[in-house]
Amino acid sequence: MNVTLRQLDYLVAVAEHGTVTAAAQALHLSQSTVSSAIADLERVLKINLFVRHARGLSLTRDGQMVLAEARRLLREVSSLERRVAGLSGELAGELHIGCYSTIAPLLLPAIVTEFMLHYPAVDVNFSEGSQHALLEQMEQGRSDVAVMYAYRFRNHLTDLGHTATKLTAVPPYVLLHPEHSLAQADTVALRELADEPYILFDLEPGGQYFLSVFDAEGVTPNIRFRTPNSELVRCLVARGAGYSLLSQRPKTTVSYEGLPYVAKELTVKHEGLDVVAVTPGDRMPSKRVATFIEMAVRLLRPEVLR
Repeated sequence: MNVTLRQLDYLVAVAEHGTVTAAAQALHLSQSTVSSAIADLERVLKINLFVRHARGLSLTRDGQMVLAEARRLLREVSSLERRVAGLSGELAGELHIGCYSTIAPLLLPAIVTEFMLHYPAVDVNFSEGSQHALLEQMEQGRSDVAVMYAYRFRNHLTDLGHTATKLTAVPPYVLLHPEHSLAQADTVALRELADEPYILFDLEPGGQYFLSVFDAEGVTPNIRFRTPNSELVRCLVARGAGYSLLSQRPKTTVSYEGLPYVAKELTVKHEGLDVVAVTPGDRMPSKRVATFIEMAVRLLRPEVLR
């Protein structure tokens, strides 16, 4: 087989731009050069990578698999080039971290800056999203590791072919307006709030998890608003629009608008959400990924998210 890195590079460009023409323009090459390289790659691999249609190209199922491997190989080659260029034995290459949106502000600033300080030859990047989006991104080879809550995936990550390393666990807590009648209580029971307007944090799998907390106490919440934005949740609570539940806990109890809210423990102690680092189970994590996970275990202590 004579697969070349150039062909893989062109494959990634066509997949990301959707057409050979757009990919050729981005690569500053002729359309025929890119088209021929893709055709040669399909001939060598003996599969169809793309479905051609009027709007451009779409990856086949085989093409999606090859694309994920192409991205991984190109990252590894980039890492090799960096290591050879330095010949210092230091950690080098690219590291792309996918992180659940509400964990990201509490984890990424600390770990990205520390990683850059200790391993300046590593090109660290990150992206945020829902659990489903992060897994999809990792499976497509666009990220090396995904940090997320393990709710509904605790026993299924292996079935999906992935490996999960537990970093920490965080329990839910209640957010109340400062003038709420329970704002001075030591703990709050959900049954005391059942009739009040509830603001549901609904970024998958957050919504399912928080509703399961109500189910565990036999309470049906009076859902007034749903939002995938945790900052909006805090703003609405601070404005007196209702109460809410969250897991991630900033150091301050002030909303984006500068208005205060109150954070209270639940009377019933619920199992905390596991925060895990997920890696593809079909290959050993690179040294960069292993080092990141080790650093995350150290930095992502329970009090960091609390």
